[in-house]
Amino acid sequence: MVAERVPNTFPGRTRVPKRGPRAADLLLVRVLLLACIACFTVIARGAEEAGPPIRQGITAACDAPAAGLTQMAERIPGGTGIAEAPLEMRDTVVGREWRIALPGNAELRIERFAPGERLRRLVVEYWATDPGGGVRPRIAAVADADCTIRHGRLLVYEQELPQAVAIEYLDGELDPTGEREPLDPPVPAGTDPGGVAVALVDSGVNYLLPRIGRRLARDDAGAILGYDYWAMDERPFDANPARSPFFPQRHGTRTASLLLREAPQARLVPYRYPRPDMDRMEDLVDDAAAQGIGIVNISLGSGDRGEWEAFEAAAKAHPDTLFVLSAGNNGRDIDADPIYPAVLSLDNTITVTSADRDGEPARGSNWGRESVDLLVPAERVRVTDFDGQETVASGSSYAAVRISALAARLLAAHPDWHAARLKEAIFARVLPAFSDEPGEMAEGFIPRPDKAEELPPLAGEGEPSGVAKYTFIGDRLHDAADATRPSDFVFAPTFAYFADTAWRRADLRRHAQRMAHILGRCGIRVSRVEVHVLDGPTVYRYFRTGIAERLARRLELPRPTVYFVRDTLEIHAYDAVAFGKSNSTTRPALRDTVWFTEDTRDPGLALAHELVHLLMDSGEHVETPGNLMRADTAPANTKLTTQQCRDIVQRGTENGLLTPASR
Repeated sequence: MVAERVPNTFPGRTRVPKRGPRAADLLLVRVLLLACIACFTVIARGAEEAGPPIRQGITAACDAPAAGLTQMAERIPGGTGIAEAPLEMRDTVVGREWRIALPGNAELRIERFAPGERLRRLVVEYWATDPGGGVRPRIAAVADADCTIRHGRLLVYEQELPQAVAIEYLDGELDPTGEREPLDPPVPAGTDPGGVAVALVDSGVNYLLPRIGRRLARDDAGAILGYDYWAMDERPFDANPARSPFFPQRHGTRTASLLLREAPQARLVPYRYPRPDMDRMEDLVDDAAAQGIGIVNISLGSGDRGEWEAFEAAAKAHPDTLFVLSAGNNGRDIDADPIYPAVLSLDNTITVTSADRDGEPARGSNWGRESVDLLVPAERVRVTDFDGQETVASGSSYAAVRISALAARLLAAHPDWHAARLKEAIFARVLPAFSDEPGEMAEGFIPRPDKAEELPPLAGEGEPSGVAKYTFIGDRLHDAADATRPSDFVFAPTFAYFADTAWRRADLRRHAQRMAHILGRCGIRVSRVEVHVLDGPTVYRYFRTGIAERLARRLELPRPTVYFVRDTLEIHAYDAVAFGKSNSTTRPALRDTVWFTEDTRDPGLALAHELVHLLMDSGEHVETPGNLMRADTAPANTKLTTQQCRDIVQRGTENGLLTPASR
């Protein structure tokens, strides 16, 4: 979660006007300068000036890795030591860094990355005089473990602006490659897409990507509703140079892409967070409220409460706005070691952290029984990267975005809802805990945030129970052709379903007949099927491992048992799943059970397919055309080979699922 660690803001904060638009002629100058061929002359001159000291810095860091500041500075002509410090990553020292002053008000910043004292990478930055008399980053070179420069980057500036507008890529000789990465481009023209406005407070977004640009919320004149509260302009472009101006982190495009994919009803209002002065968060929140935005996603945070006082006051002032906050990725209990704004006690906030597929806090994600409301699956979720390529990402940033997307879908269906009602509806989708032990979150786990609004509230008192029972007689399951085959083994599965689902008695009989006909080819006769009609809390109508275990334990139905449920809540969802001896060692309550959802295609064939998995105690599929055990269930796939029949009979008998027929 890139933007979640906000370094201390500068002391002596002052109020900043909300919007300071630049003159149109300045925008035109910027565009012309970016396109100007003369830029290459500037780049070449900058590289020529910076090249010698950069190479001297690389040589010094390679030849004298343990040198102190004074000794390091002495190895660079005209150098004077400014500062040195250990290079740390996640509280572990992985190298060393030095700052060396050079003649002409220039500076070298050297970073030696050498975990375990083994050199992996050198980064040497050259900082040159800026128009105000200070220094600003100009060129960086990256060297490998052999101390050979592999590539570099040069920051392109415009005279009127303090921040860089582009990164020019350099080769190993520090010459331009012709490739350039924008840092502050104009927003492309467009029109408002309509839908629910959702504010995303992050590092900005890459609105040059069509899939992002066409979803930007705009006013009647076509101007975007978002704003850059870092640079104080109308270009909230995805760039977080806090760690390195040469290698800015790109985070907001990823979170925005997930939001827009899971909430097609949403239109995006991007805000670049105000790192130079976090008091501007008040202006940001006020601006969002003035635009009528009811949902604000904030996937960032820090350990300094003072940085978030302005936000806290503004959030309280707008109680109808729902703020969805990420808990952070520090791997700690934030009740004891707070991260802000996640721990702020506000009625109109929801704090979210990332869960693994089992509904536990993901490795590295924060938790807190009081401060963190929700667990949401957000490990290796599909997102669009800054460059437009599909990738995967993990962490509480994405967990928060998934809840913001859920809120947007709810708001699209209920436009009159405000923060309190949205929050209530979201919490109603929490999966009940099946334990007397207190959970690690205030509310609990939402396993399928991408479809949670389609589900009824899952909380409810009581236990599942059987309300009716009947039997499908074997003679009525097998047709005349089956009767002519010899039956060496008997099979008697149990069915269970909830009466208020889409499963019906007549349909189940038909599916059982299809299954019986296929198994009959292997000399297996279905003697009967005992069918149980169930009732109980809504949650039991959905498959998830923990729910299924609880249901199976409570009912203790004869095995093998086939459960017909409404849908699945698994992160990696399947329409049907079988648990034999081999794949239930850690879930013994599920042994010899099969689970089907209403979305199962060709249920009769699928029933035979999954029961063969169970009888063979194997999840393997075959590629043989027309075979029942192909991965794809299809009407033409009904055959079983002689060897498959042998395996079914052998393993099914060994595991007590088949019994020899009486002669």
